[in-house]
Amino acid sequence: MDIPRAAGRSLILLAAASALTAFAAAHYDRPGGPALAAELNHPALLAALAALALTGAALLTSRRPGVRKGAGLGLVGATVLGVLAVPAYSVAADPFPDREWDVPAPDGSGRRLVVERGPGLGDPPWSVHITTGTFPTARRWPVASYTPGYPRGVLQAEWRDASHIRLIDLDHTHHDLRIAADGRPLEGLDW
Repeated sequence: MDIPRAAGRSLILLAAASALTAFAAAHYDRPGGPALAAELNHPALLAALAALALTGAALLTSRRPGVRKGAGLGLVGATVLGVLAVPAYSVAADPFPDREWDVPAPDGSGRRLVVERGPGLGDPPWSVHITTGTFPTARRWPVASYTPGYPRGVLQAEWRDASHIRLIDLDHTHHDLRIAADGRPLEGLDW
């Protein structure tokens, strides 16, 4: 068995899987869609992974010295740029936001009120959603989001009862919202 060729084929499959994941996540990340699609919807990271995998495959499978040398230099350059870009990317878009609240519904229905805060330079971006079900089949319903330019954030998030949530802004404004049994918000958040 030719191990470099097998590893090269595996890297090509990884690149194809990354491209397919980016395509699927972009199309399935919608209200009520799979929570996994929302978490994987980071096309820049998936494109970088696909490019690194293809470069590694070219490095492993080519018999031409020029192609191997170019692929090796490309892989080293991409690795250096990737290491340098990690702090910048985490400021620009946080793929793993800090979970501030993850509160189960009081009726034990499998719904969870989740509030996530990203790093942001000034005011942090906030995302509030209801997740129903368990991994990997969980569904996500967005309730609200605060952008970095918006002067508000979430001070507190809680379930008032099985069909209502309460969000309290940093300026102590209360927002009581009705939530359907499937996790869908029945009212929009006005601000």
